[in-house]
Formats: sequence, structure tokens, C-alpha cells
Amino acid sequence: MLDMRKIVSGSDLNDPFKHRHDLKTTQATIKTLLANGTPNWVKFPEDYKNFVKESFQAAKEESDSQVSMYKMEHQDILTNAKARKVNAIVTRDFIQKLRQNRVNCFTVDNGFPPQTVALWAIQPSTGKLQYICYLQVPCMFEWSVLKVDRHGLPAGEDFRGWRTVLVQMITKDILTEKKAHEIFGKPTDSEVSLLYRESLFYIRNKQASKDPQDYEY
Repeated sequence: MLDMRKIVSGSDLNDPFKHRHDLKTTQATIKTLLANGTPNWVKFPEDYKNFVKESFQAAKEESDSQVSMYKMEHQDILTNAKARKVNAIVTRDFIQKLRQNRVNCFTVDNGFPPQTVALWAIQPSTGKLQYICYLQVPCMFEWSVLKVDRHGLPAGEDFRGWRTVLVQMITKDILTEKKAHEIFGKPTDSEVSLLYRESLFYIRNKQASKDPQDYEY
């Protein structure tokens, strides 16, 4: 066997790892590992990688199954980004439409969530300044999109829709349902608008047991 000390360069002697490395122990360990032949995890690394991936996926599916009872009703509708990201409007134009219809409102840079502004408005009935909600900038789609975590549980909004803003304005007596629809039009009678229409129903019928702010629209 080669005498490793004879082939170690001067620079190697200055390297504490190379200089102090216990070569005999390393070689003995390798011999022990290979005593019964090359292990399968060395021969077939891809098989073992796939096994780990499959095990991880199985564990995730089990976790997802355990938390499924905590998912929101109609969550599949609320997370359908393709169906919900329609009829975009520039946020400045949205505000301008409100002002053109005598809604006394303004926005303030929010900072959080990112790319949002805070909408404030004067209640016509009281003359009081009221915080409404945040608006997405620079534009908003018609419907909000629900954000979910890696287990598929609700984790806030992924994107704020302008119908959500209208519901908040109706809830806080800035607009009536009729006026909101005069300005921005009625929604299509579809699955996508289901939660929005339900929210308006509860506002209209003063059902305190259901708070429209609990919904994603």
C-alpha cells in the first residue's frame, strides 16, 4: 500500500483536514460497508431516490387527508384562478368610477399586503370617515382568489377582486347593492359568483349569524 505521507505536498501539510485526516479509519470503514458486496443504494441510486420521493408524497397525502375537514365550503370554486381572474379593471379607474358617482373616497399606500392600497370613504348617512378594505394595485380582477397552504388549507387571499371591495362598501353603508350594480354591473348568474350573491343575500336580510367578511368573493 502507498505510504500517503510520501505523496502529501507541502501545501497539504498546511491544510488541517488533509494533514489530520485518519486515512486508516476511513479505509477500514469502507471495507466494512462493502464486506457483503456493493450495497443496493450504491448500485441503484435512482431507485432509492424514487422511493424517498414516493414516501414523501404518501406522507403528504396522509397529512392532507387529516386536515381536509378544515377546508372551506366551496373552496374549489374560490381557488379556481382561471375562472376568477376575469374582467380586470385598473385600480385607479375603479376609484375614478366611484368618485364620478359621488362616492367620497381616497386611497393610502398600504405597504402590507404587498402591492395594495387602503381604501377609505365617507359614509353618506353619518358623514364619518370609514376604512373599507385593501385594494390590489395596479389592477384587480373581478373575483378574489383564495390562497392555500401546502396542505390545501385556506391561508388568506392570493389576489383581491373588485367584487370583494363592493361587498365591503355595501356592508359599511358606503354603497347600496343597487348603486353598486348600476356603476359596475350585475355579476353573471354562475358558480363563480355564488359566494358574492350569498353575501349580498345575508346583507339584504340582516342575518347576523353570517358575516360577509368571512367569505372570499
